[in-house]
Amino acid sequence: MKKFIIGEKFVDKKFDFRETCFGICERDGKILLTKKIKKNEIAMVGGGIEKGETHEECLRREFLEESGYIIEHIEELCSVDCYWLAGGKWPMESLANFYIVELSMDAVKPTEEGNEPVWVSIEEVENILPLPYHKEGIRQYLLLRNSKIFKVK
Repeated sequence: MKKFIIGEKFVDKKFDFRETCFGICERDGKILLTKKIKKNEIAMVGGGIEKGETHEECLRREFLEESGYIIEHIEELCSVDCYWLAGGKWPMESLANFYIVELSMDAVKPTEEGNEPVWVSIEEVENILPLPYHKEGIRQYLLLRNSKIFKVK
């Protein structure tokens, strides 16, 4: 999987590490995101890999929890190793793995309370995502999408 690095590795500074997986699904010129109702924020569908879980298992679980959709197909896109200050002050290394996913046509109610699926136009999606590694994952998807070798289904 192609890997990108954002920011500079922390030297002589304690930092937290988290590995995550996120899926990108496009339908009719829109990208599926999730709305965290209590926090009133929109994010990519995905999250942290649990102990003993594969990337595929993580994606399938997170999609059910956050959007109610079942994944039918998964394709690697890229990984982004991001060094950043979470909340503007906590040193963090986030290794985010991005996949292009195809979903079942119909969603059920998300299994994790407080989430709902939101479809956002491809033109708006990069601007509403707050995390730097989410923005890079979407940028890489758009580069691939606009290349001659990619076909949106």
